[in-house]
Order: sequence, then C-alpha cells, then structure tokens
Amino acid sequence: MNSNANTQHGTRGGWLWVSAGVLAALIVVQGAGLIDSPAQAEMASSSGAYTMITTDGGNDEILVVVDSSQESLMVYRSDRNQGLQLLEREDLAGLFSRARARAFGRP
Repeated sequence: MNSNANTQHGTRGGWLWVSAGVLAALIVVQGAGLIDSPAQAEMASSSGAYTMITTDGGNDEILVVVDSSQESLMVYRSDRNQGLQLLEREDLAGLFSRARARAFGRP
C-alpha cells in the first residue's frame, strides 16, 4: 500500500513539472515576440437604426456612426482632453450621388 501511494505522488509531481515546463515555454515565446498579435481598434456594432464602426486614425481613434433612420453618416474622433468631437456629418443620399458622379468621370 505504501508503494502505491508513492507511485500516485510521483505521477502528480510529474504532471506538475510538465505544466511548469509548458508555462515556461509560453513565457519565453511571448517574451521573444514570436507570437505577435497587435491590438486593433476595429470593431463594428449595430443597435436599432445605428451602426457604429471604430478604426485607428493614427494618433486618434475614429468612430463612424451610420443612422439609417435619418440616412446620415457622422464621423467622430476621440480626444483625451475633450472627449468625442464631431468631424463630419454627411447625408448618405448626397454622398452616394457624388460617388456615382465621380465614378462616371463627372466632378
């Protein structure tokens, strides 16, 4: 009975060393930068008539809001000191009209 108890403790200790080795390997891989996954601020979300899209704007974060009930597009930027600032508001119908005209070579 004593030898059986020693065998069970030896097995538990072996798995403990294996898990410690795996954790050490993950720390080394992460520290060496072999698994490089940069954070991205790009996300889309919908709620009712609103669709919100975030993206990286260099030094700022950009929030684009599409309001389908009023058919408008609003572009905001985030500022640490002043919060969200409205950069642009566009009527979607006018925006698509101008895009079609440019596609066919008209200014």
